[in-house]
Amino acid sequence: MIIEKRTYQLKPGAMPEFLAIYEAEGLQLQSATLGRLLGYFVSEVGELNRVVQLWGFDTFEDRVQRRAALSAKPEWRAFLAKAGGMVINQENELLTPAPFSPLK
Repeated sequence: MIIEKRTYQLKPGAMPEFLAIYEAEGLQLQSATLGRLLGYFVSEVGELNRVVQLWGFDTFEDRVQRRAALSAKPEWRAFLAKAGGMVINQENELLTPAPFSPLK
C-alpha cells in the first residue's frame, strides 16, 4: 500500500466555502474514482488555512490509473474550476507504511 498525502493551502477566509463545495461535489467524485479516503483534515494551529487529504492505493500504478481516470471526468474539471481559485499552493507526498504501522 502507498498513501498519498495531499496538502492544500487555501486563501484566508476560503475554508468554509471550499469545504462546502468539496463536500457537495468533490468528495463523491474523488471517492468513487480513487476509492480509499483514509482521512480528511483541516488545520487548527500552526499553519492555518490548510486542508490535508490521505488517500490509500494498492500500488503506484494503481494511483496513476485512478488519478488519470479522475482527471478525465468533466464533472471533476467543473469542480476544479469552482474550487481551484481558492487554493494558493498544493503539495503531494507518497508515503509507504513502516512495518509496524496500523495502516498497511
